[in-house]
Amino acid sequence: MVNEKFVSKNENDEIVKNTFIIFGYVLVSIMVVVSLIWSYNYNNNLYLFVVIYSIIIILYTVVIVSLVVINKEKYDNITYRLLFSSTIFTIFLTFIIGVFFIYKFFSVPSLKNKEEIINYSYKYGNDRRY
Repeated sequence: MVNEKFVSKNENDEIVKNTFIIFGYVLVSIMVVVSLIWSYNYNNNLYLFVVIYSIIIILYTVVIVSLVVINKEKYDNITYRLLFSSTIFTIFLTFIIGVFFIYKFFSVPSLKNKEEIINYSYKYGNDRRY
């Protein structure tokens, strides 16, 4: 009789962990795509798209900074400085761009409530004005 090899507890735990990690990545990807599509199609105004895109970039760079800081012993001095400083620069630049486009988004006149400009109601009869 041939010995059957079953999945060990460690292999099972690793498979379950990887499955949930991949599922989490898929959910985050779907949320990012839906938020970008929504912001792109919102009222034909691309300022909101740039704001949402800036927020996603800031969140991504914060994750990169934390991973670089956590794994700093793997990097030499020059690589660590380059990764850390470029990511911090990206965070500040994206924050400035995001704030600028938030200001532009809220100052666009097409998003503010407008009264009806053209009055289509006509009066017929004796009250004709030329």
